[in-house]
Amino acid sequence: MRRITPLFLLILFAFSVFATPDSSPIDWKLSGRLFLDGGVYIYSPKELHAGAHIADVRLAAKVRIYSNWYTKIDVGFANNKITLKDAFTEYGKDGNYFRAGYMLGYYSIDQSTSTNDLIFNTASNVAETFYPDRRIGISYTRSLPSYYLSAGAFCGDGLSFSETTKPGYNFSGRVVWRPINSPGQLFHIGTGALFKVPDENTETGEQQIRLKTKGVTYIPSPRTLDLTFKHAKNQVQSNVECLLFQKKWLLQTEFLYTKIKQNSSQPSYSAHGGYILGGFLLKGSKYAYDALDAIPVMPEDPHSILLACRYNYTNLNDFSSHITGGSQHDVSIGINYYFNKYISSRLNYAHLWMDKYSALGKCEINMMQVRLQVRF
Repeated sequence: MRRITPLFLLILFAFSVFATPDSSPIDWKLSGRLFLDGGVYIYSPKELHAGAHIADVRLAAKVRIYSNWYTKIDVGFANNKITLKDAFTEYGKDGNYFRAGYMLGYYSIDQSTSTNDLIFNTASNVAETFYPDRRIGISYTRSLPSYYLSAGAFCGDGLSFSETTKPGYNFSGRVVWRPINSPGQLFHIGTGALFKVPDENTETGEQQIRLKTKGVTYIPSPRTLDLTFKHAKNQVQSNVECLLFQKKWLLQTEFLYTKIKQNSSQPSYSAHGGYILGGFLLKGSKYAYDALDAIPVMPEDPHSILLACRYNYTNLNDFSSHITGGSQHDVSIGINYYFNKYISSRLNYAHLWMDKYSALGKCEINMMQVRLQVRF
């Protein structure tokens, strides 16, 4: 694996360089991010402890060639590990975009939004729990002012291949309609789907799918929900999403559903959840939107102040199949200050309550978090 990854990155970069004329202008850019998180628990289970954490630190190289070709290589260094985040080449022209490499397969608005642009410290709990992670593959996107569509085909569950791993495959797609799309106003409604056949361990025959989350934080802590299927044949996910900008107001909501089919001796399983998020700009004129990927991004104006509230529900209990992974409700309130497009801060308070089937048992959690975010 250590030999394959550098070779893959070299081929990916060479693909974009040699696919264009020698006279094409080349624009280089080095970017990165640093997330400093701190959190404290109040009237919560004893196994949860206050702490400080570098939630994310990355360096990325980006190159644009002849305006149509774009390559990105993004590497993370958090948790004392070097991990590949993105490594892809993209060709775009007239609203059509072709992408190949290691990347996200767009399926859900909250799963597709960059952590740079999340309103709270994490995405919604249901999106975090069902998150399929990055994969190697190809995708096609068509993005015009009134609509967006994307489809991708991928190999494997990530980059952890070995001699005993038979890679699975998966497909994802997303469609968004934007009947209102003007400065200060946006109405976006969409749906997505994912079909996944997980990797197989050829020695044990296991095909694993895991649904897991730590609640609403990236600070090291026990998981609130954790359910593993070792003999999964395939997984189907779907979602319905809505995003509304109306001057200083924001509304975002989504419902997600997943179904896991196991081998013949085990029952099929389904889980679901959803969230609704509202925001108001106390200072600043408008929100920002990335039309290419159909996702919200941080407000454009320096010194913007955003007040937001989110309710989330995640249910991993399927009593019809006698599989109980627990359920979680959580309410979060946050205030964000955007110094400029490079530096911002977040203050979040969250109240969570879980049922007896959760990884922590029946309990309630109160958490206060703060983040200093630097990006360039």
